[in-house]
Amino acid sequence: MPLRRKYLSVGWLIVAFSLCASAQTRRDPRGMALGGAYGVMARGIFTVDYNPANLAIPHEYDSYRILGGLGTSFSTNFLSIKKYQKYNGKNLEAGDGHLKRAFMNDIPAEGWRIFSDLYFPLPYISHSRYNRAISADLVLIGDLGLPRGLLQFVFDENPVGKTLDLNFHEEVMAVIQWGYSLAFPVGDVFLGLTAKYLQGLGYTGLNPDSSYGGITTYFEPSRNYIEGGGQYYFQQSLGGRGFALDVGLTTQEINGYRLGLSLSNLFGFITWNKSTLFSRLIPAEDILPWDGDIYKYVYEIDEARFDRFFGKTSAGEVFKGKGYKISDSTTFQVRYPSLVRFSVSKVLEENLVLASDLVVGFEDRLYSFGAWKWCLGLESTKSPRFPLRVGLSFGGHSSRELTFGSGFHWGFIHLDWALGFNHGLWPTTTTGVNFNLMCYSTRKTKTE
Repeated sequence: MPLRRKYLSVGWLIVAFSLCASAQTRRDPRGMALGGAYGVMARGIFTVDYNPANLAIPHEYDSYRILGGLGTSFSTNFLSIKKYQKYNGKNLEAGDGHLKRAFMNDIPAEGWRIFSDLYFPLPYISHSRYNRAISADLVLIGDLGLPRGLLQFVFDENPVGKTLDLNFHEEVMAVIQWGYSLAFPVGDVFLGLTAKYLQGLGYTGLNPDSSYGGITTYFEPSRNYIEGGGQYYFQQSLGGRGFALDVGLTTQEINGYRLGLSLSNLFGFITWNKSTLFSRLIPAEDILPWDGDIYKYVYEIDEARFDRFFGKTSAGEVFKGKGYKISDSTTFQVRYPSLVRFSVSKVLEENLVLASDLVVGFEDRLYSFGAWKWCLGLESTKSPRFPLRVGLSFGGHSSRELTFGSGFHWGFIHLDWALGFNHGLWPTTTTGVNFNLMCYSTRKTKTE
């Protein structure tokens, strides 16, 4: 393998094994610090992906322009400092297996999974002015994991007469998300929409409709063996195009209350194996594994039992597996999952606002989650130069999350940051962290 190709392949794999998903493709420090309770709090360019209707709300600033920023997260659903200390170096079988049972109970139903993301707003391009916004964001999304069935087979006995599910969920995707947003008042409410063009840079993952696996243990007079089988179908591509639509509604502020409803990534999809400028400039075989082709692996466990191992049967006859590449230029689609967000905010007193969002995802895939997520955030701007924010959320990928953040606002230059703990409310119990830093400029309205 040429040296250049080798380094590119290693780089792509590093990206694949370091990225995961969040519940939002696009984020900013203020929204993160509020725990995601941002549906009616976002303003200007930051309404994209949350609620574009907010662009029409009269505000202190009539324009925002992003100068630079970075958002990233790394989260697992199983490993924390506390759990590491609990199990590391311990004999799980001691004490009648009490610690082993606790270990198995700590394995989530979806198995061990890693979620992460990396988000770059393209500097200077992303901006808003009055009720319009243009956004351009590089988003890297991934979701990697091991099924509970495999973990049970490795760490515990295999149950008799029960099939262990070996369905894997593996996806990594890189996309530039271009958006044009527009909002306007209609009576006592504000309506807004964002039209998105999804420029697919790269994708690799298991096709969930064509990939499956399992093993079953029998202990009967006529059957006393382990058998199983499955196939895993890896699809990949360096070129893709797609579209998505955001729609939002926000009310006027009434007695300190404001309500909002938004739907993100409606009808969202990316069609891969499309010829794009990116795919024409960079050959897929220089970056993707298996020379950029589709890879299919099929396996079978044929009556694995002791007498066969001690006889003349070879391991290859019992455990059969074969992988091969498939050259296929047929296009395939990956859904860009939709999210629905219900939002409310309440002005508690001057410069102190409490906000809450209820978010639901319809698929447990990429940045989405097939469950509800409740977010609560509090923001104080009593010191306009140093705003303070704190948030809590429950549900979704992170189960529970504590976030906080602040900023430094000096003239038209604003610098905001946020930090969050996933799956825990303390450093020793958290299984992941979020971090976001953003620098942007503003311009006051003429009436100020």
